[in-house]
Amino acid sequence: MLLSLTVLPKAVMAQDANELFTTFSPALVQIKSINLESGQKSSIGTGFFISKDGNLVTNYHVISSFVQSPEKYKLEYVDDQQGTYSVKVIAVDVINDLALLSSGTNSDVFFKLSEQEPEKGADLFALGNPHDLGMIVVPGTYNGIQLKSFYQRIHFTGSINPGMSGGPTVNHAGNVVGINVATAGNQIGFLVPVERLWLLVNKYKNVKTAEVDLLADIGEQLIANQTDLYQQLLASDWPTTSLGGAIVPNEMSTFMPCWGDSNQDQEKKQYNQATSNCRLEESIYISDSLRTGFAQIGFNWIESDKLNTMQLSHLYTLNLNARYGHNNAGRDDVSDFQCNENILENAVGNTVKGLMCIRAYRQYAGLFDVRFTSLLLEKDDQTLIGKYFLQGVTKQTANAFYAKFMENVQWK
Repeated sequence: MLLSLTVLPKAVMAQDANELFTTFSPALVQIKSINLESGQKSSIGTGFFISKDGNLVTNYHVISSFVQSPEKYKLEYVDDQQGTYSVKVIAVDVINDLALLSSGTNSDVFFKLSEQEPEKGADLFALGNPHDLGMIVVPGTYNGIQLKSFYQRIHFTGSINPGMSGGPTVNHAGNVVGINVATAGNQIGFLVPVERLWLLVNKYKNVKTAEVDLLADIGEQLIANQTDLYQQLLASDWPTTSLGGAIVPNEMSTFMPCWGDSNQDQEKKQYNQATSNCRLEESIYISDSLRTGFAQIGFNWIESDKLNTMQLSHLYTLNLNARYGHNNAGRDDVSDFQCNENILENAVGNTVKGLMCIRAYRQYAGLFDVRFTSLLLEKDDQTLIGKYFLQGVTKQTANAFYAKFMENVQWK
């Protein structure tokens, strides 16, 4: 069995930050990804033992370079006595940024995973190695699950700094309630809820390290996640709103908020302009060169009775060519975009000029990035420019999103 999660004896129950550190420091380690060519560390983070038989947890992003390129990197952990040891990857959860590791040695001190969610306002303690300065304990407050988010994260009031990634955040008893994952600064930190770690542990409790094809598993996780995400986005009718002389989709979900702007307050303007932009606030980290799971949809309405046809056309072109969406994938990650332009008719008979561009993921078959740009035609003095960008979707999802878009964009 991979894990044996047992309750720690009362004698080692911690009551304050100093006691927590004294009690559990042997169960905390630093995780290093070492570049084989240079022999130098390429990334560092925190890890922690969760079983007597030496299994560890950290963030996926801490070990991602090894997972993506095992021929170029190796993984090590450094214990509280500064001993350095090799470590193997059992499984990863890229959606929740978790990794389960095996040290191959026994650990007399380890963390128990909490089976209960803390009460809002409860005191917590984040442990980790910030900026490679040594292990510390950071007190903070549990503020519940982050609202308006597709990916569950705990809002933690406390300083989570680089190097603390993958470390545990615990209650007074020393039980793990979350895993350090990110910060927004100003004492705003984010944790992966421990229930996500429970799911990973239970899924792979009888699996040996050599039995998991990590890249294939990541591909399956990404496909399952995008299916769930877009089922929620596409399942119900999209609310719409007026944007100038057009009607466009509004907030399709609480986790995809919309923002707007206009030039209404500008004096001596030669054209009227109003914009709307809706986007996911999160994405999924795969490697330093690739993030996925992002979606964005936006509109730009332009009207003018002062500009001539050539000037309007130039203005439209500038807005059409403006960069839109993330473009952080490297050439080793994705193919080049292949584009196709068409004159289309939407559900109510409006004429649309559309440009669809698609690129494929090289390591994750069946996933694509999709860009779509459109001009709503038929008006001499105005147009509506529509754009969307979807990262890491299947062709089925891409087709469903396109159909939904065309149903919800039209002139008044």
